[in-house]
Amino acid sequence: MYWGNHGWRARAHCPALNDLLAVKLQGVMKEDDLEEAWTAWKTTLFDCVAECVPSRRTRSKRKLLPWLNKNLKKLTKIKDDLFAQWLSEKTNEARIIFETARKATQGDVRLAKDRWFWNLGRGPQGAAVFWKFIHLKSKVPINTTTFSADGRFFSEPAAVASQFLVTFKQTFSPPGTDFPFLRRALIQDEKLSKFHVTASEVSALLHVLDAKNAAGPDGIPAVLLKNCADTICPSLAHIFNLSLRTCVLPADWKCAAVTPIPKEGEKNDFNNYRPICVNSLVGKLLEKHVRNQLAAFFERKNSLPDCQHGFRERRSCTTMLLKTLDNWTAALDSSSGQHVHAVFLDWAKAFDRVPHQRLLSKLQHHGVDCEVLRWLKNFLVGRSQFVRFGGARSEPCEVTSSVIQGSVLGPLLFNIYVSDLPAALKTNLVQYADDCTVFIVVSCQDDVDELQDDLTLVDIWCTNNGMQLNAKKCVAMDISRARQPWTPQYTVGGVALDYVCTQRLLGVHI
Repeated sequence: MYWGNHGWRARAHCPALNDLLAVKLQGVMKEDDLEEAWTAWKTTLFDCVAECVPSRRTRSKRKLLPWLNKNLKKLTKIKDDLFAQWLSEKTNEARIIFETARKATQGDVRLAKDRWFWNLGRGPQGAAVFWKFIHLKSKVPINTTTFSADGRFFSEPAAVASQFLVTFKQTFSPPGTDFPFLRRALIQDEKLSKFHVTASEVSALLHVLDAKNAAGPDGIPAVLLKNCADTICPSLAHIFNLSLRTCVLPADWKCAAVTPIPKEGEKNDFNNYRPICVNSLVGKLLEKHVRNQLAAFFERKNSLPDCQHGFRERRSCTTMLLKTLDNWTAALDSSSGQHVHAVFLDWAKAFDRVPHQRLLSKLQHHGVDCEVLRWLKNFLVGRSQFVRFGGARSEPCEVTSSVIQGSVLGPLLFNIYVSDLPAALKTNLVQYADDCTVFIVVSCQDDVDELQDDLTLVDIWCTNNGMQLNAKKCVAMDISRARQPWTPQYTVGGVALDYVCTQRLLGVHI
């Protein structure tokens, strides 16, 4: 079935669909088993859509040209008819008439195309239309004919998808190396033990859903959820509460479809692709509710360090840059010829390497307990993913580690996982998710040694927590107004760090 956003609304009889769903979803409210309730809900949804929404074939590429209006299509048909007439008559007069019509048609098409480009981005949804066009034109086509790995070549889509799965699977930590629960005293104040979601909360989540979001492996599109929000919210709230109470997630919510997207480098190298995961939209709605509750709980308890600016309310990359720049400027203004040494750290596959058991122990340490902890454990373990490529799909594989790429909860869980890193250091640390910068005001060799000691402590923390620094991408920087730079040798994991290119800019070495 065609799930285009605007086309779906134009063809669907939404009042009839909502009336039908309101009646047939009543049976879901009586189900006490989560899997049976979810299966019944999903089946009912698709049956009602099949009854109320007619299917439609996708338009041809020619009809999708946005500047081709009805008049231009009529002119094109007249031109084609005159061409057929010339072929049949073979006269000079017919040829002249056809060429005149062709020239006029080409001029009108060119003028309409120029006008469309001139007005691109000027309408009510101009920005979205403009960037959609830019992204469409900037996409790099994937060469599906000459993929290579370990001296072998892959061209058949199913084989390529399977090899991509093998490549992406290597980023996970093996299950045998998972870390046990930490043995440390639990925080004895406020605990978070139980969640409950109401129909009104589900409705609010559905109404702010972006209708252009991609459907997950279960095939339920965002445009359907958004247009039927008020009708489906009671039954969804019932399913969500069953999941929260039983601490179990349906299998559909724990399976992700992965699409490989090319990065810089050779396009026939599997390692030069980034996995983009698409999860169930319905499951992500419940994730969003859990994320909101967890974030509010952690903020109340100050569980997240002040230096963490990523994926937090009222914090962003801008706040991180402003605070860091203010600290560096104040240090340089305090004394003539002052130096600030900063080391920019890069974790290798940070989100994918997080061990589940160690993450759960840190959540428990911060007061997450009972049903909430068990639900989060079920959310993390037992997940699978498969790769889609060229119309084929690979076999699924188990996700043995990570905070789940493409999930709503993942960034917050990662923040909690690295929240104990600042306490292990003596120098200054600023974080934006997995991007970390360690810096110190350097006045003597002792300050240099202190920064190096902290880099060693970071490396030890990574070893103890299943993370790994990519030393090749870690760099140092000397920030100063002094005439001569000061560039002592810093190391991470025994690897000497390079300094970024230093040059004079506004009187500061950067």
